Amino acid sequence: MSTPFDKQLERLNERHAFQRIGSDAVDAFAATGDSVLLLTDEPQACPEAWDMTLVLPEALQTWPGRFHAGVADPAASAAIAARFGIGRLPALLFQRDGAWVGTLEGMQEWAALVAALGDMLAAPSGRRPGIGIPVRAASSSCH
Repeated sequence: MSTPFDKQLERLNERHAFQRIGSDAVDAFAATGDSVLLLTDEPQACPEAWDMTLVLPEALQTWPGRFHAGVADPAASAAIAARFGIGRLPALLFQRDGAWVGTLEGMQEWAALVAALGDMLAAPSGRRPGIGIPVRAASSSCH
């Protein structure tokens, strides 16, 4: 049975060409160009997840054609967050040509979000922080 949040994630695909990404497809998704992957959380536990699905497509319009965008459902997001050491959802995972660029955790104010998108385009890619061991946060909720 499809929830309203599942339907919202589908709308991201239909209206804004966000690819739905499973935890096993992150590397293929990020292999070419600048990518941004929205990691979500259950909206009942973290209303910011719902907010980010509405705000991010609009913020990306300030950088037309610069990012290819994807979204992971809450279950896949938890696995991806652990792999990349992300402790707070929702989060944005930025990669370029398969290399880590950075992350942005939690909901941001409009100006900060738009500025962060530009910063990620200008940031160098490199090895992600950590030693490659998945980290599990005590809580993946927004608070």
